[in-house]
Amino acid sequence: MVAIVSTTPRVATVLGAFAIYGALWGPYMAMLPEVRRATGATEAELGAALLVGALAAMPAMVVVGRLLDRFGRPVAVATVSLFAPFAALPSLAVSVPQLVFAVAAFGFGSGACNVVVVALASTVEVETGKRVMNRAHAVFSVAVLVCSLATGAARGYGVPGQLIAVVLAVVLGTAAFAARRGIPRTLVRQRAQRGGRIRLARRALMLCLLATLAMVLANGVQQWSAILLSDVVGAPIAWAAIAPGVFAVGMILGRTSGHWLSLHAPDRLVLLGSGVLSGTGVLVLSVADSALQGLIGTAIVGAAISVATPTAYGLIGRDAPARDRGAVIGSAASMANAGELLGPAMVGQLAGLLDLRTAMTSLIVVSVVIALLAFAVPRGGLPVRLRPTL
Repeated sequence: MVAIVSTTPRVATVLGAFAIYGALWGPYMAMLPEVRRATGATEAELGAALLVGALAAMPAMVVVGRLLDRFGRPVAVATVSLFAPFAALPSLAVSVPQLVFAVAAFGFGSGACNVVVVALASTVEVETGKRVMNRAHAVFSVAVLVCSLATGAARGYGVPGQLIAVVLAVVLGTAAFAARRGIPRTLVRQRAQRGGRIRLARRALMLCLLATLAMVLANGVQQWSAILLSDVVGAPIAWAAIAPGVFAVGMILGRTSGHWLSLHAPDRLVLLGSGVLSGTGVLVLSVADSALQGLIGTAIVGAAISVATPTAYGLIGRDAPARDRGAVIGSAASMANAGELLGPAMVGQLAGLLDLRTAMTSLIVVSVVIALLAFAVPRGGLPVRLRPTL
């Protein structure tokens, strides 16, 4: 007999986990320029450190996904709790080697934590029949924005960045451990075959590709929009500097409305609209001749592309066998994470060969492919398969 679990505590646990995850990212993003100065790293050295961090996240996603399948709650609690001290390490670095090590640890912890929170959301969707993926990712974006702005404000009043990162790590790590009983005892069934390879179905691979391209588009726009506005459009520095924040606000609004859309619109239509509207936003940004037009385009891209990855993850999780869900999500997230590396690098390489406007315009091709991949989803979406509560 299938039991439907009370939705409120489970959903609250998912939102809290995403909030902790985002809150740990906020200070990290806000303090990167300060960390670079403290370590004496050049832009190339900082870029290399960030690349190492992104690469470290990939094996973490795969390994933790498999451990979730086998051990469930203890792995989830340990992963989120340990990411907190890892998140504070970059702020403590005083040399380039320390910076590389700290960012690698941050990337490893972040990748592992990403799998846990996504698997948790997917499991709760399956248990309760309720959609939470888009809402949870909106909470993540809010937490990143709030904590990054709060960190900047605190630094303005002379509060040491190291103190901010350490205190936040202690508070959030303790909160994650204290909330452990709200996490389902078994995120997925524990009868996965030992040592068995996880093979993604063709539809899951298509959705992984879609999520990867969504990250290519999102990171390409978020990291290059300010440079486009300042160096190409000629916008004042103050206007150009808020472009990443405008993108984040767009993502928050998009993911908040994406939760409503996931309840009232087919998944295929949500993904199709994401591809079409993000392409429109890229076009507005790439042809901008004023700061306002560029910021409007940036906001459109952020709002439109924000729903693509969580919707794809939700579909992959609901379609996966219960015994392998953690490993499947870990494999999918590892593949999609490549988009975080490819997006900014692709725009930069094309800008060097051609020019930045043309490079930004090329992302419209990515949005078109996202829209086409949406047709891999059946018209009625994928059913939520409830499983017995253990």
